[in-house]
Amino acid sequence: MSRSRVPQTLSREMVISGRGLHGNQPCEVRLVPVDRPMGLTFVHMTSGVEIPVRASYVGDIQLATTLVKDGVRLQTIEHLLSALMGLEVEHLRIEVRGEGLDTELPILDGSAAPWVEAILRAGVQGLDGTRRFIKVTKPVEVRQGEKWIRVSPFDGFRIRYTIDFPIPALGRQSRELSLTPEKYRREVGQARTFCLEQEIDYMRSKGLALGGSLDNAVVYGANGPLNDGLRYEDEAVRHKMLDLVGDLALLGAPLMGLVEVHAGGHALHVALCQALLADVRAWAWVEAEEVAPRAKAFFQPLQPAYA
Repeated sequence: MSRSRVPQTLSREMVISGRGLHGNQPCEVRLVPVDRPMGLTFVHMTSGVEIPVRASYVGDIQLATTLVKDGVRLQTIEHLLSALMGLEVEHLRIEVRGEGLDTELPILDGSAAPWVEAILRAGVQGLDGTRRFIKVTKPVEVRQGEKWIRVSPFDGFRIRYTIDFPIPALGRQSRELSLTPEKYRREVGQARTFCLEQEIDYMRSKGLALGGSLDNAVVYGANGPLNDGLRYEDEAVRHKMLDLVGDLALLGAPLMGLVEVHAGGHALHVALCQALLADVRAWAWVEAEEVAPRAKAFFQPLQPAYA
């Protein structure tokens, strides 16, 4: 079971700005605490459109996860959502300012680490009430050709992820982890997004990865990464786990279960969320043990350093 027993938000506002990975357009994100449990909600400040973080609002999932409502598109939301869910901050207003109705969140360094650092600087505050979970009661599986994803009953939150690429520099990587906020910070949150060198020209011809560089992505060539170094030997599969944590936020509540993935990506992650929610016999609401209201959260404003 996760360490927090109460719903959590931030202690104070934080603002992060940057450019999107695919469109290379500027965007400002303001993380605003809430005073009661209400989940995660994006607010597109130019239009005023509010989009709850739910699988029912997912639009395009080509190379990133996008929420769509009333003509507004919020792209590449998964790294911020991953940091929030990884640190168990599940109730927040996320205000986004960008150009036009199609807005992409900043890519920053390609990982969730800058978002994690912002959360730690703000501090985390407990809210009244008890934390609610979606507890898996029977297995649910989605297959797309040779790719598959499965969730099974488990007392906690555990991920088992495998990737397999047809180039020796990347190849097959597997990792398994029972996730806690501390493990997320140290073992998942720093892993950067990645691509193959041979894919870059094609992506840019389609208007994608226009803001990509070796400063915000790991690029694998025929002989290995083009970057100066990796943060983890198996950084690629860890980033897939990072993406999964963010995409599971679309369930609308933290998950209790074992998630196994083979050769997955955003499309498969979202498909699992939709399949699980659609099968009312496969899950149930459960509450954490009741504790005193406004209990002090285990996170304090920490020095945002990684070891």
